[in-house]
Amino acid sequence: MTTQPMQVSGRSFSVVGAGKSGLAAANLLARHGGDVLLVEERDMPRPEPLDARVAFRSGSNQIRPGDLAVLSPGIAEVSPVRAEIASQASEVIGEVELFYRLCPAPILAITGTDGKSTVTTMVGDIMRAAGRPTFVGGNLGNPLCDDLDTLTPDHVVVAEISCFQLTTCRDFRPRVAIVTNIAEDHTDYHGSFERYQAAKRLVWRAMTEDDVLILNGDDPFIATWELPSRPRLRTFSLSSPDAAARALGDDARLEVRAPSGERSYIMMRSELPLLGRHNVQNALAAAQMAVDFGVSPEVVREALMAYRPLAHRLATIGTFDGVTWVDDSKATSPNAATAGLLAMQTPTVLIAGGSSKDADFRPFAEVMRQRTRAVVCFGATRHQIAAALGSDHPHAVVETLAEAVEAAAGFARPGDTVLLSPACASFDQFKGYAHRGEVFTSLVRARSAP
Repeated sequence: MTTQPMQVSGRSFSVVGAGKSGLAAANLLARHGGDVLLVEERDMPRPEPLDARVAFRSGSNQIRPGDLAVLSPGIAEVSPVRAEIASQASEVIGEVELFYRLCPAPILAITGTDGKSTVTTMVGDIMRAAGRPTFVGGNLGNPLCDDLDTLTPDHVVVAEISCFQLTTCRDFRPRVAIVTNIAEDHTDYHGSFERYQAAKRLVWRAMTEDDVLILNGDDPFIATWELPSRPRLRTFSLSSPDAAARALGDDARLEVRAPSGERSYIMMRSELPLLGRHNVQNALAAAQMAVDFGVSPEVVREALMAYRPLAHRLATIGTFDGVTWVDDSKATSPNAATAGLLAMQTPTVLIAGGSSKDADFRPFAEVMRQRTRAVVCFGATRHQIAAALGSDHPHAVVETLAEAVEAAAGFARPGDTVLLSPACASFDQFKGYAHRGEVFTSLVRARSAP
């Protein structure tokens, strides 16, 4: 939390990108008295939600020389547009950094490859259960700047922060931060897996010895990182008895370490109302963050017992003719889809495929061969996934999700689970992972209707 908010009134700003975060940033700056220009590379009409005080220009990313530029997270780190804007701007930041510089409330930040949204909403539920006025937002889909003017020093902000957003952070300082895990992802955006990891590490760049950083102690990539001397470090783990937050064994106690250093019991692993080892890790991370921020273990337990999974994250649609159908459309990487498969307790027919993020499907193929009765490959990556899987494992290759549902039903037997855990983005056929999950749910229910 900054002691002096950034001066906005009377200053000039160019906001680059008319997506949700760009509109939120432009409108916030206008409300605070800034001279604001919003530019958008696409040719498009003036966005309806845009404040009348904001000038708008489409068809170019050209900013006003000397302005403070607020950059869209959609502009890739490897894009030459970034260097061009930086050569003309007085400073380049992003919407998250802008929010931080004006925010009166402490911030809890969650980043990582997978599990960000689950941990973020878990922590939000815990904070509300503790009676703290709470705002949850960020990469979840609701830009932070939209609600900044409603916040007070009594609030707590629980923010999901993406690697895209971290590349334009400079002074951003969470009081407690989590890195959920690391897997190869978004290399097309950053240019390499190493640069992707470096972007994640930016979450602690401005943190101090008064802050707490919580890391996944089971993650092999995080294990190779050079860690900072500040902030204070915590780990969560399903294998290490020395971790601050731990759950050892098949039905172990979930425990965290209080700021005093004492162990605190949260719940039994079997009491957590979520599928999968990865969700035990998510609960440990959320619990440790809350306790480090001063919430009692009893309140943490109450909130986690009441927590329910977010849409499109291992959400059960229903059981029809003895076959259970599960929507895990949010699993947009092989690592996330692996976690979904490992959470299944019955023979599984997997539906996988979509648009590519330059992923290597070969490690995932090993898991598919071990953990599935059959695999249905669909979408733009269907042939890549099928090739990685190999011809000796039962599978089908189809184009559309509707065809995939029918093929999966043909493989499934009573007692099986059909799991949509695509391991890919959705933009070949859908607006996003949520749209894909909604279509999947509709297709399943339609074929199962009496």
